[in-house]
Amino acid sequence: MTQRVTFVLMINGGKGVISLLGCGWLGLPLAKSLISQGYTVQASRTTSLKLEVLKNEGIDPYLVHFSDTESIPDLKKFFDAETLIITIPPGRRNPTGYDNYRKMVDYVCMHLPDSQVSKLILTSSTSVYPESNVTVNELSNTFPGTESGQLMADSEIQLGKLNVNFISLRLAGLIGPGRMPGRFFAGKSQVPNGLAPVNLIHLNDVLGIVNRLVKEQTATGIYNGCAPSHPGRKEFYSLAAEIEGLEKPHFISEKTAWKIVSSSRLTEELNYQFEIPSLLDWLHSLK
Repeated sequence: MTQRVTFVLMINGGKGVISLLGCGWLGLPLAKSLISQGYTVQASRTTSLKLEVLKNEGIDPYLVHFSDTESIPDLKKFFDAETLIITIPPGRRNPTGYDNYRKMVDYVCMHLPDSQVSKLILTSSTSVYPESNVTVNELSNTFPGTESGQLMADSEIQLGKLNVNFISLRLAGLIGPGRMPGRFFAGKSQVPNGLAPVNLIHLNDVLGIVNRLVKEQTATGIYNGCAPSHPGRKEFYSLAAEIEGLEKPHFISEKTAWKIVSSSRLTEELNYQFEIPSLLDWLHSLK
């Protein structure tokens, strides 16, 4: 479960320009949030049909698809900014999506050195951490057990070599409007690892964290983004399905491979306060 560019350039006394490479489930509400604060936002989508949606929200749209890098339009204006934020997900169990993601990272690495970008924010994933039955933080070793996790870990290393202030925001499983958790396991039986803790984060907190990283001059390096509560899978997803009126899943009451993702660096160093710290309280509020 996952899951990630922004530019800030002071123009005409305003807050500046922010460019989002990727403007879908996460990028679009992020763009709206930034516009509401006075930023000018540029953003990319992969299909022309979605460009009108961006225009209607006051976003300067760009059509960019990394399946064919030779057809990408001139992005000099798009990259002409101080901060770049990447919110493109790699796709799950999708070799074509993984390949396009690698092309995107290569493209950014090729063109960023000739731009004005000084801060690069990548929305990565906590899938870079292994299920090692411990609490992990930003100093923990990364031994991804999935192709998607390995892709994100490799991308962090590659982008981190650029001569910019690189920030990797490793996000836990994303939930919120359009990604309600009751659907994840509804109606399934004999679901393993029912007592394992969940690692999730609500869209509202992702927006709050990215906004904080954009503004904080001292922010740098790796940050985990995960709600501080970690109920068991059986308890959480059964309640989620019930609230959405779906058939409850049936979990095996066992705790095998697991991890707990800590976001203490955000709360301690940047003093970020989670809008939705308790996942169970959030579910109950939907009744």
